[in-house]
Amino acid sequence: MDENEKRLAEKIAPEAVLLTLVQAGSFLSAYELIKYDVVEQVRNFFLTGFDEEGLTYSDAGYQRSVLSLNSKSRFRASAAWLQSMDAITTEEVTKLEEIKNHRDEIAHEMPRLLVEPDFVVKTQLLAEAAEIVRRLGVFWGTIAVQTDSVSDPDEVDYEAIKSGSYLLMEYLVGLARGVAGILSSEKEPAP
Repeated sequence: MDENEKRLAEKIAPEAVLLTLVQAGSFLSAYELIKYDVVEQVRNFFLTGFDEEGLTYSDAGYQRSVLSLNSKSRFRASAAWLQSMDAITTEEVTKLEEIKNHRDEIAHEMPRLLVEPDFVVKTQLLAEAAEIVRRLGVFWGTIAVQTDSVSDPDEVDYEAIKSGSYLLMEYLVGLARGVAGILSSEKEPAP
């Protein structure tokens, strides 16, 4: 068996496929959490109230403040707005683009992911995504505390805020790493 055949056999081994599917599922789920915190939360920032038809928004304000930043992509426009609000850094906006691109690769090229030895889920990018979601949770949590008439803003440890999205992200990162650890320990010979 030559080197390419050996690498392919390792890639399609059941435990490798299981690991790939868990990591891919974790990454795809993580992206949906990011997309919510970036796109939907920014849209919700422009919520003005309710009427008999449901939620009402300041569409002109949203268009002027957010969508005008990138007319082709709500995701990119929302990320740019978050950067302008100091919720995330320029580097994190770039990282969000990398996360989105890798998500698209995974979602649209799953068969390739399962059989191509050099195409793998970038689990480090998943961990970086979790940190961005943590920062976004702190940003949105800070706004919630500062606009809540019940909370005392001076008594809140803002950096300790953990959003539901972040708690789920922690779980997904742990799951992707945990399955990798379990599968690698199964390959080690018993003492």
